[in-house]
Amino acid sequence: MSPRQVGNVARREFLSRVRNKWFIISTLLVPAFLALYAVLPALLNRADIEQLQLVVVDAGAGEAGNVVEQIERIDDFDVSVVETIEVDPLRLEDTRDALRQRILDEQIDGYVLLEADAELGIRGRYFARETGNIVIVRNLENAIRNVALEEYLAGSGLDTERVTALVGWDLDTVTVSAEGEEEGGFLRAYASTFALTMLLYMSVLMGGQQMGMSIVEEKSSRLIELVLGAVTASEFMAGKIVGVLGAGLLQLGIWIGLAFLIALYGLPMLAAGAAGGGVDLLQFLDPALLAYFTIFFLLGYLLYSVIYAAAASTCTSTEEFGQIAFPVMLPIMLSFFFVFYAITNPASTITRVVSLIPLATPLVMLARINVLTPPWWEIWLSIVLLAATSALVVWLAGKVFRFALLMQGKRPSFATVVRLLRAA
Repeated sequence: MSPRQVGNVARREFLSRVRNKWFIISTLLVPAFLALYAVLPALLNRADIEQLQLVVVDAGAGEAGNVVEQIERIDDFDVSVVETIEVDPLRLEDTRDALRQRILDEQIDGYVLLEADAELGIRGRYFARETGNIVIVRNLENAIRNVALEEYLAGSGLDTERVTALVGWDLDTVTVSAEGEEEGGFLRAYASTFALTMLLYMSVLMGGQQMGMSIVEEKSSRLIELVLGAVTASEFMAGKIVGVLGAGLLQLGIWIGLAFLIALYGLPMLAAGAAGGGVDLLQFLDPALLAYFTIFFLLGYLLYSVIYAAAASTCTSTEEFGQIAFPVMLPIMLSFFFVFYAITNPASTITRVVSLIPLATPLVMLARINVLTPPWWEIWLSIVLLAATSALVVWLAGKVFRFALLMQGKRPSFATVVRLLRAA
C-alpha cells in the first residue's frame, strides 16, 4: 500500500467534504440546535404576552374576590382582571355565550369560570383563544388552588402559606463524588449528556451516510473505475477513511472552538438563561469529558463510516443504498435511545454490559462517564474493545471493497458477501 496514493485519495475526499455545502450547514446547524436546546426551557417558561385581559366568572363558588386577589399577585406576566361577574349557575350559559363573543371580538383574552365542587370546594376552568401557554395555565391554576386551600384550612389554625409551601416543595439532590458534593448535579449531567450524545449521534450518522452516498455515486457514475485504475482498492478505502476522519476532526475542532469562544465571551450573558433551564454551560467544557468525547467521537466516526462504506460498496444505486442504510444505522439508533435508560440507571448491570458493546460504546459509555463515572478499567476496556472492533471492521471492509467495488447489476446478498470473505 502506497502512503502517497492513500494521501492523494484522503486529500481528495477531505476537500470534497469540507467544500460541500451540507458540511458547512451541518457544522453550523448542530451548535445552533444545541444552543436552542440550552435556551428552550427558559423560552418555555415565558408567557411572552403584553397583557392578559381576563374576566372572572363566579357561578356559585363565592370566591371571586379571593381568586382575583391571587391572580393580581402573578408576576410572571402582566395580567389584568377587567371584570368580575357573579352569576346563578342556572343562567350560566347565557353569560358564557356573551363572553365567548367578547373573546371572538378580541375585547378580552379569556375568562376564568369558578364553580362549587363537593370534593375540592372550588373548581376552575379557563376559556381563551389560546390555551396552550403552560406558563399562563400554571399560574392561573396555582391562584385557584391557593384559594381552595385557604378555604379548606380556614378555622383549622394552620398556616396557609406554610401548607402552600409544603405542597410545592421539591426534593433537592446533591451528587456525591470523589471530587466533592455538587447540588443539582444530576440535572446538569442529564442536560449535558443529552446534548453531547446528540452531537455524537448526529455527527456519526451524517458522516457515515455521506461516506456511503459518495461511494454509491462514484460507482453509479463509473468514476470509481478510473480511480481504481490509479490506486488499489485498499489504498482507495484507506484514503476514504483518512479523509472522512480528517473532515470529522475538523468539524469537532470547530465545535470545541465555538464552545470555548462562548465560554470566554458569551457565557456571562447566557449563564442566567441556561441556569433557568437547569443547564450548566461549564459542564460541557470539562477537560476530562471533552477528552473522552474526542476519543469516542473519532472511534465511533471511524467504525460507522467503515460499516457504511462496506455496505455502500455492495450497492449499485442510491435506491439500493437507501434500503440497506436503515439496518446499518439501527445499532446507533438503538444506542441513542438506550442512553435515556443509562442516564437514570448508570450503575445497573445491563447498562454496564451495553456500554462495553463496541457498537453502543461511543454513546452509552459517554453517558455513564458524565452521569456517574465508572471505574477507570471499564472506561479503557470499552475504548480498547471499540478500537479493536474498528480495526477488525476495517480489515473486513477491505476484503469487501476488493470484491464489491466494481460489481454492477444486482446487489450481492449477505450470504454471497460471507462466502467472498471466507474465500479471501
